[in-house]
Amino acid sequence: MPWMGGTEAMKEDAAKLNDFEQRAAAMGGASGDVAQLLEEMRNHTKALERQRKHEDPRLSFTTPEYKEFSRKFTENFKKNFGKPIEWGMVRRYPWSTPQLVKLDVPIDPDGNPWPRDKDGKLIEKEDPTLHQTVNVKD
Repeated sequence: MPWMGGTEAMKEDAAKLNDFEQRAAAMGGASGDVAQLLEEMRNHTKALERQRKHEDPRLSFTTPEYKEFSRKFTENFKKNFGKPIEWGMVRRYPWSTPQLVKLDVPIDPDGNPWPRDKDGKLIEKEDPTLHQTVNVKD
C-alpha cells in the first residue's frame, strides 16, 4: 500500500473533532470551558494538517532502508569503524574510578594488539559495507 501522506490520521483527527463538537452541541454547547477546549482542538488539528502536508516517508524510522542503515552503523560502531582503539576507560585498581587514558598499544575491539605493517605503522581496515549508498524507492 503506497504512503498516502498521513491522510488516514488526518481523517481520524477530523472525525474525532467532529464527534467532540457534536457532543458539545448536544450538551447545550457554548459554555466557556467547552468552547475553549473545542477551539484548542481545532487549532491543534489544523496545525497537524499543515505539518502532514510536508511529511516525507523516507524520513521515517520504520522503513526497511533505515533499519538496514541502522544495523550496519551499529555493527561498524562496535568495530570502531575499522580503526584501532587508542584511548580507553582504564581502571588502575579494582576500587578506583575508570579514567580516560591513551593506551600504550592500540587494540582492536576484542582487546588484541592492532596489526602493524613492516614500517611499524598501524594498518587501517576498510569495511566495504561502511560507504554503501542506499537506494530509496518512491
